[in-house]
Order: sequence, then structure tokens, then C-alpha cells
Amino acid sequence: MRVKKLHAGRPGAGIYILLVLVCFVALFPFYWLINTSLQSPEELFKLPIHYFPTNHLFEAYGEYIRDSSILVWLKNTLIVSGTTCVIATAVGTPAAYALSRFRFRLKTAYTFLILFTQMMSAAFLCIPIYMVFSTLKLTNNLLGLIIIYACTMLPISIWFAKGFFDALPVELEEAARVDGASTLNIFFRILLPLLRPGIIATGAWIFIAAWDEYLYAYTMISDQTLWTNSVGLASYIGQYSTPWDQIMTGAVLVTLPVVFLFMYFQRHIVSGLTAGSVKG
Repeated sequence: MRVKKLHAGRPGAGIYILLVLVCFVALFPFYWLINTSLQSPEELFKLPIHYFPTNHLFEAYGEYIRDSSILVWLKNTLIVSGTTCVIATAVGTPAAYALSRFRFRLKTAYTFLILFTQMMSAAFLCIPIYMVFSTLKLTNNLLGLIIIYACTMLPISIWFAKGFFDALPVELEEAARVDGASTLNIFFRILLPLLRPGIIATGAWIFIAAWDEYLYAYTMISDQTLWTNSVGLASYIGQYSTPWDQIMTGAVLVTLPVVFLFMYFQRHIVSGLTAGSVKG
């Protein structure tokens, strides 16, 4: 019996049309964000709709940067997010290694207890945390915000990193121990280089989560010079009027650092997110 050999053909035109539609749906909000940021408040509510900006890009954004406190908000948010990322990743990675490789009593219960902390609503914890931090004189302070973010994001950091360690074969460590390597040498010289994409992906997730957080930043910080991005942009919303053009301009400037961060670490983030999906 003659069997026909199947060859993988080139994708049809329908696939390309579908991809174009998906890209359009994904990118249109960003286009509309930039378009709105370059229009005056009067133009935003006029018909017909302006699909192309009328103001010059550099003039509009230069004026906004000069007249607003966006650079101060960006600096505060960068300090808080960057420090939170470093602390949560540096503490969570060794903890995840211990949960993945060591055996001790109540290990399973302790592991799920870590994840259970993420099921508690931030609104539920906000008032008790504020009372404790007020007693410790840590309100209206970026240090207090960093401590809150690091503690609330540490469980996710541990859980993510544990999946990456579980995906590595134990034989790597056994071979290193046969050669006389200690646990610390195995962790720092063998496992961490192998898990660099996963650690970068975890750190990027923590950084973005801290970058966008609003509730704790709004509750703990009252000094306008210490506001973060989310609180600063929310301050534009008024009772009777809202300058949507200024909000959109600030939103573009706030989004750009995260976009550049993702583009720079894109390869590591994508490979890191899939590193723990299959156990080796």
C-alpha cells in the first residue's frame, strides 16, 4: 500500500489575517493612550473623533514633564520597586531551594501556608498594617513601603523559585557533592547560573507588581514628595472634572520604563516562565 508523505505546508492567508487582528486588538489601547495624551481637553470630546494627534509629541511631553511632578514620582517608584525586587528575590531564592531540596517536618503544610498568605485581601490587611507601622514611625516613609512590598511579595517569589528548583535534576547536586562541593558552592556556582532566566522572570514580576501597586502606597504615604506613580496619577481625578490628557500623558511616561525593562529581559523572562513548567 502506497503511503503519501505529508509535508508541512506554509500557513495560509487566514492565519496571517488572524495574527494581524490579534496584534491590532493588543496594540490599539497603547495607540489610543498616546493619541489621547497628545490632544487638548477640548478635542477629546469633539466630534468627529481625532484618530491622529494634533500636538507635537516632544512639545506636549516636555510641557508635562516641566509642569508636573512625574520625575519625582518615577524616582520614588523606582527606589521602592527596585529595592523590593532585590530583597524579595534575594530572600526568596534560598528559601525556595530549602523547600525544594531539604526534608523537614511539616514541609508540605509550611509550603501551602506560604501560598495561603496570598489569599488574604490587601484591603483586609491594610488597616492593621497601618496601625503597626504608625506605632513604629514607618508611615509616610518609603522604607515602610519597601518593607510592606517585600513581605507581601516574598511568598510568590518563593513559590515561583521553588518550581524552578524542582525542574532541575537532583543528579547535578549529587555529582557535585561527589567532587567535594559544599551546599553553598552548589547553590551559588551551579544552580544559580542555571536558574538565571527563572530568577530574572521572578524579579521582573515582582518589580512590575510593586511598580503598579496603589492601595498600600495611597494609605501609607501622605507627603506629595513621596508619592509613587499610581498615587500621583490618581491625584488628577477630581470631583467635577478630570484632565484625561494629563493622565494619559503621565500613563505613557509611567509605562515606558516597564516596557523597556521587558524588552531588555524578554528572552530571559520567556525562558524563565517556562523553566518550571516541566519537571526534569
